[in-house]
Amino acid sequence: MLESKVEKYLREQVNKRGGLCWKFTSPGTRGVPDRIVMLGRRIVFVETKAPKEELRKLQEKRKAQIEAQGLLHYAVDTKEQVDNLLSHFGADQ
Repeated sequence: MLESKVEKYLREQVNKRGGLCWKFTSPGTRGVPDRIVMLGRRIVFVETKAPKEELRKLQEKRKAQIEAQGLLHYAVDTKEQVDNLLSHFGADQ
């Protein structure tokens, strides 16, 4: 499965649950997560990957920076991980 399919599934599932799933770009700052998910009064940064693909070194650095601010960052590479993430936040379908 391509990364774009995982990202599309994430977007569809968040939207279906009434949340927002915005594409995150930051000109001049590389390695930021793909999506900002706002759902159930929570904000989560989500990096989508193709199955079994690891975060790059710079993405690991950005993850650490985000978490150092007390925010949540997740990497998902399958539809099941997307479902688990949303379930974890009480956003079951």
